[in-house]
Amino acid sequence: MNNEQQWQAANKARAALYRWFAEIFAREFNKQNLAELQRQYPALHQAFSELGLQAQSERLQKALNNLKVIPEADRALELAADFAHMFLLSGHQSAPPYASYYLEADKMLYGKPAQQMSQFLAEHELDLHPDFREPKDHLSIYLQVLSLWIQHGSEAEGEELARIAAEQSDFLQSALLNWLPKFNERCQAIRVKTQVYPALTDLLLHFVRADQQALVELD
Repeated sequence: MNNEQQWQAANKARAALYRWFAEIFAREFNKQNLAELQRQYPALHQAFSELGLQAQSERLQKALNNLKVIPEADRALELAADFAHMFLLSGHQSAPPYASYYLEADKMLYGKPAQQMSQFLAEHELDLHPDFREPKDHLSIYLQVLSLWIQHGSEAEGEELARIAAEQSDFLQSALLNWLPKFNERCQAIRVKTQVYPALTDLLLHFVRADQQALVELD
């Protein structure tokens, strides 16, 4: 299989996984999407394992399985409480999902990363869901952008393929991997009732690193 075929075959899965992560970090689970995740996860586990992320994926699978000790009617509520504890409290108590918090000296939101993302969206003519009203440097927005960008470039060939692969690799390195490890480190240190979100953030970090390395090798 040549580079063009590899690129086209991989992009459908790449876009879907970035979109999946974007939705996970955009809002709390409810009963319906939690049940859907638990049904879906065996297939997702297979996909992550094929990317070399079996250990991280097994950690998430174990965390999801451990929800069974919580009464079914309360599981989504417990995860919503974990979501709030990890991502919505003040910075010294949680892990704010905003690039500015980790990259700006004053840790204030709406900093330079948010301005850069707004410019990036305009330059690439990418439209986000209008109901998602978070600052532009929210983690979920980076992941949505990647999903849309991958879809737009999925049929690239030759020099265009190499250019897009290089641009996406640079974006991952300079716009996400420059703060995602710090975000994940904070997530691992927060004491929550379940381990679903710590496992998710660790899986995301390893996925982004693996994707960035694959783009480098493709280029």
